[in-house]
Amino acid sequence: MKFTILSHAGMLVEAQGIKLVSDPWILGSSYWRSWWNYPKPASFSKEGTDYIYLTHMHWDHFHGPSLRKFPPSVTFLVPKAPTSCIVDDLKDFKYKQVIELPHGKTTTLAPGLRVTSYQFGLNTDSTLVIEDGRTTLINMNDCKLAGWPLKQLLKRHPHPDFLFRSHSSAQPYPHCIDAEDENDLGFRKNEDYVADFVESARLVQPKFAVPFASNNCFLHRETIQFNREIVSPLDVKSFFDQHKPGKSECVVMVAGDSWDDRDGFHINEQDFFTAREQHLQDYAREVAPVLKDYYSREAKAKVSFQSFESYFKPYLKSLPWFVRLAFKPVIVFEVEGQPDVLWGIDFDKKRVFEATAPFPNYALRFRVPSAVLRDCLQRKMFTLLFPSKRLRVEMKKGRVKDYFIFEQLFDLYEYRLLPVRLSLSARSISAWARRWRELQYMLTLFIRVFLHRRRDTAISELVPRTTL
Repeated sequence: MKFTILSHAGMLVEAQGIKLVSDPWILGSSYWRSWWNYPKPASFSKEGTDYIYLTHMHWDHFHGPSLRKFPPSVTFLVPKAPTSCIVDDLKDFKYKQVIELPHGKTTTLAPGLRVTSYQFGLNTDSTLVIEDGRTTLINMNDCKLAGWPLKQLLKRHPHPDFLFRSHSSAQPYPHCIDAEDENDLGFRKNEDYVADFVESARLVQPKFAVPFASNNCFLHRETIQFNREIVSPLDVKSFFDQHKPGKSECVVMVAGDSWDDRDGFHINEQDFFTAREQHLQDYAREVAPVLKDYYSREAKAKVSFQSFESYFKPYLKSLPWFVRLAFKPVIVFEVEGQPDVLWGIDFDKKRVFEATAPFPNYALRFRVPSAVLRDCLQRKMFTLLFPSKRLRVEMKKGRVKDYFIFEQLFDLYEYRLLPVRLSLSARSISAWARRWRELQYMLTLFIRVFLHRRRDTAISELVPRTTL
């Protein structure tokens, strides 16, 4: 077996005559020009690619412009989610071969080469395990397996050779939040992501742990300041070596680096993280013409209240009664370029409304560019607004739990898990039946969040951690 790191979360695995690529974001930017690969993707021949595995639907993993560069003969492997969202999105491409992998069911791609998909989370993120009889790779990427679901994986794939896992936040909290009470920003910090990486290695016990799926940078003028919040793989390795989890070794690998079972590691000399500021300045100059053109097009974008209302009316109607009992904030949106106009959602009264500034009676106030908000409304992609960091959120004191619940409700709605009747289809019941361990975990989480008397404990439970 041989694997090569292609990009941020992209990897090429070659084994038993098969070429399998996972999450190939291999060109351009993502999330409205906010995210860029760092370092740049590795060059490789896309011809002869047999399979592409997509872990989930976020754009830095399901990247349309990159997918269109592969030959039409390629077969897609995707997690079999409770809904057909990921399969439906692939219909927009030229590819006809799509195989859904049920949770926990092993599929043979070639004699001796097997893959197993383990799904977790409302947006059906997934971990892919690849085995050829000699080497086992666990590509956990963004998938925060925890509790019984993690135990299931470890029981079937003990002591793997490699673990690949993210190590930096993709979310806007706390970096895009302006909180009335600074204590509301302390529930998730950069150090927690590094500690989670090390904890994963302690639990999984791989020979090698590779910081993965967090090698990106921000070059859009609205988000470039967030480069300072990205956790470097060198920081991860330093912390890892200080807290040595068992016999595992942390190895930093970036685009172009590889390993094979005959010669071991092939790691290129690089200074991407020791001379990061200079590299980012050079990168920004190189893509400046692309961004300039994009800024011009963004400035012309308009969005209407009718579009806002058309999205949020059915969204409110989709919420089950028990959510409405516990979740009653007023949340408003400010559209950049349209001053003094606020569009609001009142979850208690189940109404969508227009207001004029000043309007102080809100729990959360989102400020979003017109072009981004327009896309989110028209394409039902608010789940992608959050990782883009193309937003600012004003948070009233004590309303941090409302923020996290609001974010999670987008996942439920846009991945067609709401209204509840959509979760009662034969497909959904079959998928969740295989993931019963996760249902048990989620039920426990739900009880803690909504019934636990200690506010700080309840909020911390909303942010998943790698635990058993």
